[in-house]
Amino acid sequence: MKNYVLLLTAAMLAASLITGCESERSAKPSAGSQAGLVITVDRTACKGRCPVYSLTIDGNGMVIYQGKDYVRTPGLQQATIGQDKVLELAAEFDRIGYFSMNDAYTQVTITDSPTVTTSITRNGKTKTIVHYHGDLSAPEQLSTLEDKIDQTANSAQWIK
Repeated sequence: MKNYVLLLTAAMLAASLITGCESERSAKPSAGSQAGLVITVDRTACKGRCPVYSLTIDGNGMVIYQGKDYVRTPGLQQATIGQDKVLELAAEFDRIGYFSMNDAYTQVTITDSPTVTTSITRNGKTKTIVHYHGDLSAPEQLSTLEDKIDQTANSAQWIK
């Protein structure tokens, strides 16, 4: 009888370990998931009252905001957005040709403007663009993308 109880206990333990391993395996990101995706925007000061803050959005929809100056909410804030919104935002980078744009648009055509730095990390590769808003040679789609990052993250809740 003791051997039967030991055998049954061992079988139950083995079954729970196998089931646990299977659950862990299915919890891992699939090839189409957004694990490792990170989108950032960092806005600097201007001569005036331009909001100064940074945002980070990860592939799981986690939004991290760090308010610095001329914002309603200074300091660190956290929120979550839907993964579908993160996917749409990442697709926008592709749609506008972000990866083939220059790494910097910093020519001073107009003075006293803010600088916005955006980046995307995907599949272990990062592309960053520094955009001085006084550089009139920068593609209009870049400014639109910067605003779209803010809209997607709903940064207005902390800024205005």
